[in-house]
Amino acid sequence: MKFNIHAGHNPDGKVACGAVGLMKESTEARKVVDKVITLLEQKGHTVYNCTCNNGINQQDVLKKIVTKCNMHKVDLDLSIHFNSGRNDYEGDGNTTGVEVCIHSRTSKSKPYAKKVCENISKLGYKNRGIKIRPELYVLKHTSNPAILIECCFVDDRDDVDLYDSKKMAQKIVDSILY
Repeated sequence: MKFNIHAGHNPDGKVACGAVGLMKESTEARKVVDKVITLLEQKGHTVYNCTCNNGINQQDVLKKIVTKCNMHKVDLDLSIHFNSGRNDYEGDGNTTGVEVCIHSRTSKSKPYAKKVCENISKLGYKNRGIKIRPELYVLKHTSNPAILIECCFVDDRDDVDLYDSKKMAQKIVDSILY
């Protein structure tokens, strides 16, 4: 199979670098991306890293990512993100969890999204399910089936304590190769 994958934001220290809480989205997304690429390539799959490291603003980052993605005919585009908005810095014993966004209910990527949610939740995260998000730039403008994975919450102590980039990457790979 062939895949595009990217971290959804600029690197840390630059504009549009993503969510920051108990960990940094940009840093962790890149760790997951690198590990997913390694795992897929070890299994003989072709993987294109479409991450943008030089966007001048978020719109520019997104346009550059989509341009790179649309250069390749692949089976699936993966956009790796980490969520925020929980503001649970102390921890309450409950994870906020994983969700995967797709363009529409009829998207060819829906089975992958379902599997990603199921498999990551087996690590102990709450399964927040599939979210239909047709307005998201990457989902709207990529020409291949795409999923946007919100691995867990950067501002939830329980999510952060459970998080391991290697385990997260393995669950993503297990999900897309099912």
